[in-house]
Amino acid sequence: MTNGRTRRNSAEETALLEALLRAGNEAERRHWWTLFVRRYERLIVSCIVKGLRRYGATFSRDDVDDLTNDVWLQLLRDDMRKLRQYDHTRGFRITSFIGLVATNVAIDHLRTRQAESAPLDEVVEDEVSLRNDTLSDVVEFREKASLAQAALSRLSHEERDFVVWCFREEQSPEELARSLGITTNTVYSRKFKIREKLQKIVASLAA
Repeated sequence: MTNGRTRRNSAEETALLEALLRAGNEAERRHWWTLFVRRYERLIVSCIVKGLRRYGATFSRDDVDDLTNDVWLQLLRDDMRKLRQYDHTRGFRITSFIGLVATNVAIDHLRTRQAESAPLDEVVEDEVSLRNDTLSDVVEFREKASLAQAALSRLSHEERDFVVWCFREEQSPEELARSLGITTNTVYSRKFKIREKLQKIVASLAA
């Protein structure tokens, strides 16, 4: 029953997105965009609030409204370029794709806020601390970061998106399964296969 409902929802989402992107005039586009906003606004607000709370940020309703508007602007920018990049064949539902956009907007906001509010003495202290690190430590850190980036670049788009959801966004297997419309067992299986693949890639690059 759940899988049938998921398939119906996925089909409805795809049909709505296709109608929006195919709209031939301003009136049609406004009509489909209104339906699109109604369908996903609650999802976007939920992802933003969850992202802010995850990092212990204080925020107001106005902050959430502003960030929600930022998400809509990102989706509308350059003739909806981001939405046109969505590819259902990669295994992610549109809800997951839009949720990721919303989460990234919240994280970018927190980074900007942190950078703007950091006292000058903290910035100087961090700079001094970095310079006091041994050269070998810095080199080792950069080598590991470079190796990780190179390994990730060899994954498919779908695999990289899964890594982001699973590790950077710290979603539980149950949350991830609900977001992607798959079973929890599939999440565990995919996670194991990607981890195994990354280990082989890293070993190959290190050699």
